[in-house]
Amino acid sequence: MAKSLTIADLQQEMAQLKAEMLSMREQLSWMSRIFSAYGIRGPWLTPPKAAPLLGLSHDRIIDEIDRAETLRMLGKQGDLVYGTHYRDDRSTESSSASWKVHVANFDEFLKTPPDQRRAG
Repeated sequence: MAKSLTIADLQQEMAQLKAEMLSMREQLSWMSRIFSAYGIRGPWLTPPKAAPLLGLSHDRIIDEIDRAETLRMLGKQGDLVYGTHYRDDRSTESSSASWKVHVANFDEFLKTPPDQRRAG
């Protein structure tokens, strides 16, 4: 049977949680400054900036995008989804793609082994 918590137990637990929250807030502030110093201001990054964060080469990211775009142009959908994992941020005057990837979502995609990914 679970032990009943007293008010003192709850107060102690709350104090510990508050201390952890303050520590995490300081870490977040520090990490935000580091990312900002490297020109990273959000989750959508160009492949050259995303590559070191994802532990991949720029070419590997572009290859994954090319495969996803081929499927998308055929009206099929794989596991790498336009607008969720990658997008084209080109200006209206540009004719070539300006790819960006959502680093956290792209990282989740990479956790699925290539042989288990949907191919459309």
